[in-house]
Amino acid sequence: MKFTQIHKDLLLVLSMVVAFGGLASWGELSERVALFSRHYEALQLDEWPLILLVMSLGLLWFAWRRTQEAQQQIQERTHSENKVQELLKHNSDLLQRLFTAQEDERLALARELHDEMGQTSTAIRTEVALLQRDSSVVHEALQAVRRIDQSAKHLSQMTRQMLQRLRPPALDSMGVEEALRALCNDWQNSSQIPCACRVSQVPHGLNDYACVTVYRIVQEALTNIARHAQAKHVQVELMQDQQGLHLTIEDDGQGMADTQAVHAGFGLLGMQERVASLDGKLTISSQPGLGVHLSILIPKVSL
Repeated sequence: MKFTQIHKDLLLVLSMVVAFGGLASWGELSERVALFSRHYEALQLDEWPLILLVMSLGLLWFAWRRTQEAQQQIQERTHSENKVQELLKHNSDLLQRLFTAQEDERLALARELHDEMGQTSTAIRTEVALLQRDSSVVHEALQAVRRIDQSAKHLSQMTRQMLQRLRPPALDSMGVEEALRALCNDWQNSSQIPCACRVSQVPHGLNDYACVTVYRIVQEALTNIARHAQAKHVQVELMQDQQGLHLTIEDDGQGMADTQAVHAGFGLLGMQERVASLDGKLTISSQPGLGVHLSILIPKVSL
């Protein structure tokens, strides 16, 4: 494309030179200029053609130098852009490794909690059940046993909640589709806000990191909605097309005045970092009183 335009420009210049040469030959332009300049010998008009020729050569040299400098600047800019892309890619890899290490640590902690805390709570409740069957236990001791039983139940419930936050078991047992439906259903029951969840055309070979990332984004978004949005309805949709994986989360709450003012306290910065670790794109659109629309695209190459 560039060389074609250069050829057109050169052809235009050559045509102008040939046309002017033909016109000058036909009208004997040099002789006319010589006759005209004789009347103004004091002004040395006959010397001006050579002066203009030298000036033209100087302008050609000046244009050539500026062209070389422009090409050098383009090359430097291209090199800088390539370097920036490499740094962005490196940063994306570092983010993915960071979040992967974080999820691995959560998984290890969840297993340890399940093995240690779960077994301990079960053992306490077993001993409590034996004591409650013993008729020789005095009333005060029986009341203490019941309190221990309530504490063990609370400890067991708290452990299940911590396990759910650390590593959702539904991801491993049911897959991302059912895990998202279960998450939305549990959130709807706890917040009393209707939440519609639609999942379609999700690949079965989706890697674990992408599954965890999608789950965490939806989890964080629903938490933000419950805390800040004052919404009456929420919609979560996950689907795949030729571009990649599309995740949209929409509510009809109070919205945000400035979607560019992403604050870490609202969890949006964490979402952006997770999406960036998969070379994805996060778009936030909102107006006061019209809710918030989150649109996330994770490219196929990251799945």
